[in-house]
Formats: sequence, C-alpha cells, structure tokens
Amino acid sequence: MLNYLVDKKVRFKEYTILEINDGYSFAPHLNTDKYIKVKKVKIVNSVMIEKILTTKFEKQFRQLVSLALNVLNDEEASEEGTEIVLGEVELIREILLNRYEKYMSQEKEKLFLKKLRIIENEIRMKQIKIKQKIMFMQMEEELSRGRGR
Repeated sequence: MLNYLVDKKVRFKEYTILEINDGYSFAPHLNTDKYIKVKKVKIVNSVMIEKILTTKFEKQFRQLVSLALNVLNDEEASEEGTEIVLGEVELIREILLNRYEKYMSQEKEKLFLKKLRIIENEIRMKQIKIKQKIMFMQMEEELSRGRGR
C-alpha cells in the first residue's frame, strides 16, 4: 500500500510518498464530487487524533445518553431495556479502552470513563427499582388470591 502526503501549496495533483507506521487510521465519509476520493486516512498529529476521537466518542455518548434517558424516564420500562443500555455502556467502554487508549490523553480517558460509570450506576438503580416493583406486584397478587375454602 502506498502512503501519500498531500501538500496544500501544490494545486495540481503532486504527492509525496511517505512511509508512516504510527498513527490513527480511519475511512472518511465524504460523498461529494468536490473532494478527492480517499479510502483511508492516517493522522499522525496527536492533537488532531485526540480531537477526532473526542468528536467520535461524544457522538456515541450523546446517543447513549438519549437511550438511557428514554429508559430512565419511562415508567413502564422493562428489565430488557436496562440490559440494552448496560450493554451499550459496556460496548462503548471497551471501544474506549481497547481502540482509543493509545491515542487519547489519560485525563480525557478518565473523564469519559467517569461519565460512563455515572450512566451505568443510574441504569443499575433503575433496574433495581424495576425488580422491586415486579416483586411487590407478585407479593400483592399472592396475598390477594388468599386461600379458597
């Protein structure tokens, strides 16, 4: 695979071939004809990598927060809904720890993990409330049946 460096000063398709082994690679999603079609981009600047990964993480985090808020605010939420949210929290945590760990600063990583832990704790409390509600309803049902003569 060939690696190219695009020089901003050059107007006509002149590229420099580089051999870069360390960096963050991703596939850009540009669907317009105005830009050069690129299949894969490798970023080597650590500040730029952190900004890109922060943006990606925050997008996933916003989706997780909206999903968690739907479950937390729903009075008729089921245990399956809380399990789905907990699964998403675990998925995002694993992505953060396994894929992004070597590219992000420790402060950012700790901040994101703290946010995920807060969501996880809230969902676990909701899960406990749902279980208590189910147990209470079962006990009421047993008491209302009573013994028939």
